[in-house]
Amino acid sequence: MRKIVVVGVTCLVVGALLGWYSGRYALERYWTQPLVLKRLAAADVERSSGEGADPVPGIGTSVLEPAPLALARVVLAEMTRRDPLVMTVGNVKADGAQGQLKLDFRNRGKCAIRSFSGVAYGYDAYGRASRLNKGGEHYVAFSEKDVTDLVPSHTHTLAMNLHNIQTASLALAHVDQVTCTDGARWVRN
Repeated sequence: MRKIVVVGVTCLVVGALLGWYSGRYALERYWTQPLVLKRLAAADVERSSGEGADPVPGIGTSVLEPAPLALARVVLAEMTRRDPLVMTVGNVKADGAQGQLKLDFRNRGKCAIRSFSGVAYGYDAYGRASRLNKGGEHYVAFSEKDVTDLVPSHTHTLAMNLHNIQTASLALAHVDQVTCTDGARWVRN
């Protein structure tokens, strides 16, 4: 009987250690994925286009892969560190089949901004990428024209209705194009 208990305890300890190390390996692999950004191909855009779809970023736009929220924040902070317009707060409010994306932007540039466009990403309360678009993607395109209140050092709120939200409640975004009132233009490479 004593041998059975010793073998059982040994198997339990070895199983726990193997489980812990394999879980740690899987998490490290998930967190350190090097290819977080990708450029959209025509097939990616077509999958989320059509009737009932929300706006989709254009072909060739750089988007984030479905990475954890903390990793996405780090990548976006690096990507937008010199941008003239950055998102400060973002959320998604789901109300049945209808939802709303709300993004607050801060003008860090030197001119008043007339229009801008970019990509927003949805995340659930656990920090996992969550569906925002018809094809199951966690991203959606946004744009606003004829902005009048976005002078340097001021903020502006964008509200946009969405139709294909899953469980998203948090949002991240980056701006890809800005046009100033004086005609100057900034575009992400």
